[in-house]
Amino acid sequence: MTGRRAALVAALGPLLALGVGCSTTYQPRPSPRIGLVVHGGTLSYVQNGRETPVGPLGGDLGALVGDNPQAAAQARTARTELTVGVPTYLVGIGAMILGLWLLDGNERWVAAGAGAGLTGTGLGLMGAGFTHLLDAVNIHGDSLR
Repeated sequence: MTGRRAALVAALGPLLALGVGCSTTYQPRPSPRIGLVVHGGTLSYVQNGRETPVGPLGGDLGALVGDNPQAAAQARTARTELTVGVPTYLVGIGAMILGLWLLDGNERWVAAGAGAGLTGTGLGLMGAGFTHLLDAVNIHGDSLR
């Protein structure tokens, strides 16, 4: 193997492994229950044989659990937390990077600290949102007979 070829394999090998490793092989049977699957690195809900992407904001979970008021409330809470948490996280990361890269002196550390605070807040909201998303799915599933 030439040096150039070895470098290409070394660079692309881990990416290929990640792409292959990020999928599920089990497909839930069609039912009114909501399942979660990963195909091609994309997380999706599966209900009655139909796949709906989850996406960064929780997808259309409210429509999938809408027949159960308690699950729908959890889905709304998840959507709100993710809608606030994802942008807060991204702005925080941006503030940290730009603050450390562009600013000098005390301003650098103020921007980095504010960015770290926003990043932590965003991560907390995203975690809470994902937890409410799972609660909505489980509440919906438990209500089915």
